[in-house]
Amino acid sequence: MTKLDFGELSILEELGNRLGLSPDEIRKSIKEPPREDLGDIALASFILAKKVGKDPKDVSEQIKNKIGDLWFLKKTEAYGPYVNLFYDHRKVAESVLNAVNETYGKMNLGNGERVFLEHTSVNPNKALHIGHAKNACIGDSLGRLLRFVNYKTVIANYIDDTGAQVADDIVGIKFLGMPERKDGVKLDIYLGNEVYVATTKAYKTDPSLIERRKQVLKSIEEGKDDIAAFAKKLVSAVVSAQLETLDRLGIYYNLINHEVHILSYKFWETAFEQLKKMGLAVYRDSGDKEGCWVFSARNDDSSDKILVRSDGTVVYVGKDIAYAMWKHGLLDADFRYKKLLTQKNGELLWETTDDTTDTVHPRFNGVKTSITLVDVRQSYEQDVVKDAIRRIAGDRAADYVHYAYEVVALSANTARRFGIEPEEGEKTFSMSGRNGVFINTDDFLNQLYEKVYAETKNRNPNVQGAEQAKIAESITVSTFRYELVKSDPKRMTVFDIDEALKLQEKNAVYLLYTYARASSILNKAGAGWTWSGGVPRELEGKEKKLINLLTKFPTAIFDSTKNLDLGTLSNYLSSLCFEFNSFYEGVQVINAGEEERSFRLVLVASVRNVLKNGMELLGLVPVERI
Repeated sequence: MTKLDFGELSILEELGNRLGLSPDEIRKSIKEPPREDLGDIALASFILAKKVGKDPKDVSEQIKNKIGDLWFLKKTEAYGPYVNLFYDHRKVAESVLNAVNETYGKMNLGNGERVFLEHTSVNPNKALHIGHAKNACIGDSLGRLLRFVNYKTVIANYIDDTGAQVADDIVGIKFLGMPERKDGVKLDIYLGNEVYVATTKAYKTDPSLIERRKQVLKSIEEGKDDIAAFAKKLVSAVVSAQLETLDRLGIYYNLINHEVHILSYKFWETAFEQLKKMGLAVYRDSGDKEGCWVFSARNDDSSDKILVRSDGTVVYVGKDIAYAMWKHGLLDADFRYKKLLTQKNGELLWETTDDTTDTVHPRFNGVKTSITLVDVRQSYEQDVVKDAIRRIAGDRAADYVHYAYEVVALSANTARRFGIEPEEGEKTFSMSGRNGVFINTDDFLNQLYEKVYAETKNRNPNVQGAEQAKIAESITVSTFRYELVKSDPKRMTVFDIDEALKLQEKNAVYLLYTYARASSILNKAGAGWTWSGGVPRELEGKEKKLINLLTKFPTAIFDSTKNLDLGTLSNYLSSLCFEFNSFYEGVQVINAGEEERSFRLVLVASVRNVLKNGMELLGLVPVERI
């Protein structure tokens, strides 16, 4: 564990040093006391007793004696199989309040290690629907979190521009006579809502169009004729439209990877030759996989994964293995790159190219760890890729992580807002892009914004139009993102606009409201107050709870990062908001005596700083008022 500014992690570090325990050992033995009279934290001595083969009660007494006096403790009690630790809250408060600033919670977990994080990856034939947005919002927040703890993260958006869905749009335009664009309609929305849907329906009545699609796919893969040139232009325009939506959500990338370049650079052919030389790609001349090339590390066929079918076609997982090999520097090949644009966050966005190239560019691949966000429906394929990378890497360090997440559904009431009637008795509505039954992110954000703006205008009648719009946009983006990242990603997200906008715990509005409340208190206090650095007296119960929670912010960051679990951070922020609002409603701040006033104001400022840090990691946009 890296040395930190003051926080619960540094407390545990000191305890571990006193007891001769590793960071993991001390953390595994920490428990939350069920009651306030049992201390602030507890060490579960029964966990440590197993290691030494002694009665937990005896070990508790030994641990208590070994801890002795530490500066942050008022007393230590052996209590059955636990050791209860009671903070000296005045000392703890002074230390944590001196530590909390705009960098509080940062730590050097990553030590500058490069991580490849791939998310979004929407087919470039349509707009992002809210299921795609869940992928993008989770991925962006993970990237923010990893960078916060000093991982050098490469954020990539993989563009499948050789797939059938791009071909479907081209068939619709070139062979069904549909226009390339529609006035007043964003290109990605038009293509996905109208061209793609019309084409997939036309296949059922005109089978000859399926042959047209095969011809288009062949042209795209070969990249030599007018169809290929048109596909390239269309994909570029669609990606640009998708990036507009992502920009509204505050989501940015380092690299756009085009699948067409994986083909033109012959990554699969290079990977295939390497696999054959390593004995990992094996030809089966008998059995149920006769005529296929398979990935296998055994002599029998029990672990076979087909790479190349008997008809010579490469399965999708084969291309994914080649791409993953490139990520980890296991492929004897690389792309050329060029600058695409400068994003609103000031960072350059690069893309792969087979045209002219910028010779000086960042290094994008060759990482130890890669994280790929793909929904749970592709878990089997992702397991195959993970297994392949493990075997190909051998003794070389390579950790391929599949970050699985569940899909998004709408509540029945929210679906009706968009003119969609769920089946009778259904409480949720699931979307289907192929059937044209889905909600685009742009449409959803716009509807959410209209509802938020009306409420903002009602609550803030004296605020000017531009400021009202800024507040409404902040609430819109924050609500949308928070609903998609706040809970277990492996559980279906059911989005309900009305529920999401209620002022209740575990909602973005609650976090934004609390941040705005803290800002308002500080604004009312003015600029003349200062904190001497001291704590005037023994803390009251509500103050102790806030101080304890402030110490836990680095712990929430640590656990969220180690487990890639945004829910841990989300739950922490909700708890902090609840305790802060309880504190403010129960004690005087502005009207307290001078010494107490300055102490409570610095406590308010510290909560505000932690909320700002935490909310921005989750993609929320704090504002001074809502």
